[in-house]
Amino acid sequence: MLNIPIAAPATVGLAATGALVWLVARYIRRTRTPAERERRRRIHLHVNGRLTEVTIYQADEQTLQYGYEIAGVAYDTTQDISTLTEFLPRPAEQLVGTATAKYDPNNPANSIILCEHWQGFKERQNQNQ
Repeated sequence: MLNIPIAAPATVGLAATGALVWLVARYIRRTRTPAERERRRRIHLHVNGRLTEVTIYQADEQTLQYGYEIAGVAYDTTQDISTLTEFLPRPAEQLVGTATAKYDPNNPANSIILCEHWQGFKERQNQNQ
């Protein structure tokens, strides 16, 4: 009669379970749509990003073009806002000027001004005061 320790089958079972979880997670990552990946990027920046002041050069219903400087390096970028227009505080054409962005400290070129849960547009001052 064979005397196999109980730990050996348990170890094999755990390894098989781990491999299955890894394969399922890999499959789920692959099946995300580009829109879902972009939404997750925005949420990640909202939660983990650092704030910086930016200058919006051009704005329309599709994109925000803006620039900012981090540690002496200038960045000029564009954010696609075509799916976020409902979160704009005013018409896109009126957003040109200064704003606040959130950027990834590990990749400062990765930034947002607007997401589903946050927007970095400054309040307008009342001109009639």
